[in-house]
Amino acid sequence: MNPATALTPADDRRHRLAGSPLDRESLIFLTFLPEEDLGVIAYTWVNGAHEAGAMGLVFGRDNERHGQFHVEGQPVSPDADFDDWTVGPMTVRHGEPHRDAHVTFESGGIALDYRFEATTPAFTYHDNRGGCPAWLADNRLEQSGLVRGTLTIGDRVVPFDTTGHRDHSWGRRDWTAIHQYRWVNVQSGPDIAINFMHGSALDQNLVLGYVDRDGEQSPVVSVSVDISRDREHFSYTAARFVLVDELGRRTEITADGRSALAVWPAGGLESHDAGGPCTVAGRPGLIHIEEGWHPEFVNRRRAMMAESFGTAEERAVLAVNRDVGSVGATV
Repeated sequence: MNPATALTPADDRRHRLAGSPLDRESLIFLTFLPEEDLGVIAYTWVNGAHEAGAMGLVFGRDNERHGQFHVEGQPVSPDADFDDWTVGPMTVRHGEPHRDAHVTFESGGIALDYRFEATTPAFTYHDNRGGCPAWLADNRLEQSGLVRGTLTIGDRVVPFDTTGHRDHSWGRRDWTAIHQYRWVNVQSGPDIAINFMHGSALDQNLVLGYVDRDGEQSPVVSVSVDISRDREHFSYTAARFVLVDELGRRTEITADGRSALAVWPAGGLESHDAGGPCTVAGRPGLIHIEEGWHPEFVNRRRAMMAESFGTAEERAVLAVNRDVGSVGATV
């Protein structure tokens, strides 16, 4: 790793961004509660003009929304930092650097009180071969941990004591560079933790992330993927991943179903965030699979999966599929 990209305690705090419209800094905190058919995303960001946003999302099995809020363009002080960060109904307080954080929000009948305690060292994508792509971030850290707290949905109060994931990125973010990606987080208690990003952007095939097991963290060097999907949501119904890391370890992950799914827009893509139980290295665990697709690709694949071509939309997709080599054709 280049010493210039090595993480420091200051990297757990806010960075000074360039004035480019593409520069931003973001934090995301996740957890899934399969026994409750629930997933939670807490996300906040800020740009170089000190304009901040936040999103909270609580969702159920098949894109069911229990609650959601989104605020954008809120002015924040240049001196505001992530040790005490409030945007709209969300507050984030980073504690010991790269170790713990406290996230809360309350809006529209939903509330979250979420405490994160790291179980892995913070990992930067610059630790991977080739480093962090310039369109993705100047730098980006990923970290798995224990998460404890309560989730409130109306009169329903759900305490949790489980595992989850967070990331923190800063610098240039160009969503238009991405053809397709999947960002996957897996934990089995405090002993096994995995994060990887896999897909394609510009002329790059993405293989980023880490395997943390047996007391050692190692960068991922290869990922194989086998995913089954439903037509309704074009999201995973079963998945198998095989990872190889720089230590030569082979780690297999399998999931036979999802317990929560949310589909939402992200930078011109359609983000499919799904999660549930899995098996990792032979042990029970939790998995979160976020996939980013271009919406028109999803619509075309759903039409082709139907194979009935009974609607005008499906027939239009079939015509596109058959149109090979024509000159000046329009669809």
